[in-house]
Amino acid sequence: MKTDERSEPASEGTVVEQRLQLLQGISIFFTLPDADLRRLARKLRPRRAGARTLILRQGELSNRIFILQSGRCEVRAQWAPGHSVTVAMLSSGDFFGVSALTTDQALAQAASVTATEDCELLELDRAAVDAVLAAGSPARLELVRLVEQRRQGISQLVARAQAVSPEHHGMVVAIYSVKGGSGKTSIAVNLAVSLGMKHRGECVLLDLGLPYNHAALVANLVPTGCVALSQRTGEGDRFEESLLSACLHHPSGAVVLPGTLKVEQSELVTPEVVQRTLDVLEKTFSYVVVDLGVALTEVTLGVLERASRVLLVVTPELPALKDTTELLEVFEKVLKISAGNVSLVLNHPRPRPVVTRADAERVIGRPMEHEIVHDGARFDRAAVTGEVLVAGAPSSPPAKALQRLAGHVAQEYKAHAKAG
Repeated sequence: MKTDERSEPASEGTVVEQRLQLLQGISIFFTLPDADLRRLARKLRPRRAGARTLILRQGELSNRIFILQSGRCEVRAQWAPGHSVTVAMLSSGDFFGVSALTTDQALAQAASVTATEDCELLELDRAAVDAVLAAGSPARLELVRLVEQRRQGISQLVARAQAVSPEHHGMVVAIYSVKGGSGKTSIAVNLAVSLGMKHRGECVLLDLGLPYNHAALVANLVPTGCVALSQRTGEGDRFEESLLSACLHHPSGAVVLPGTLKVEQSELVTPEVVQRTLDVLEKTFSYVVVDLGVALTEVTLGVLERASRVLLVVTPELPALKDTTELLEVFEKVLKISAGNVSLVLNHPRPRPVVTRADAERVIGRPMEHEIVHDGARFDRAAVTGEVLVAGAPSSPPAKALQRLAGHVAQEYKAHAKAG
């Protein structure tokens, strides 16, 4: 790597505090106490890489992790001579080379990293990390999961680059419920994974369950980027590159894009940013599943109006049924969302509900197109273990119902694609 070591600034205390602040913003270090972060900050070594410098080469053995302090880098994977694809664009606060820290031996890099402009880097070698992060510690396990995610992501993007059509236009599926605790996020994750298993790399789950994002957690993924941070890159290609770089690739073939990493970033996710995000995702993926928050904000309303299919999750409780009935009137009379574009999904989060499916249909005045039966604590166990139900227990009754739901979405997409 053609880089130059830089001399330490005069005030060591100030430098350590600046580096500590940088480490605190990196997701894999969120669980580390400040004392350990400070130890890592003291072990960081500054480097500079000029524009067009190749920092890491694909296939190269490395035992270092790099944190980008300023500047931008391109991560590019090659699958054959003359054929490569950009899999990520990195900016301040991003990191790479993390695979060097997860095995006893140096690991070959899955992609090359090149500085696209002058960059200030901070470097950690394997020995420095081992001295602070013990094997088997939560932060070390996060690193292992992250490496597998990134390798999966690179493989899927390479395959996607060989198959994508320039005229591609995806289908937006919005998932909404009038109340929290309805199982909406679990349904969204399982729907996306079910579609991903059948159509690898073609389904993305956009998590807009603001202000709290749980989709990545439910899918057992480690978020490193999000929509909120991507919007700072500006317009055009840079926004698109940053957005796609924030996507998390699930082993099933599905992709998850977090809206935020922290609650306070929610205000950065404006209606305009969300519409730009959907523009990018619709031309990149066949299925864009959006998990929406309960509050009917401008962000939520904009997605509902844009969606080709709205899945309205209903629980068998009278208050929820009453509110859903009123919401359907708002859809039709105010938002002008066609009743034919809305499907009701009856979810049973508890055993032996007092309100039956027939009762629910009578109260709302519409049939329940889909029903997800209660199956003990299976959903709860899956959420705790990080196992997605349709992948871990595909023959269970709720998983089969979710697979049927995914099948209906896929059929609708094919019908729209055939109609032009």
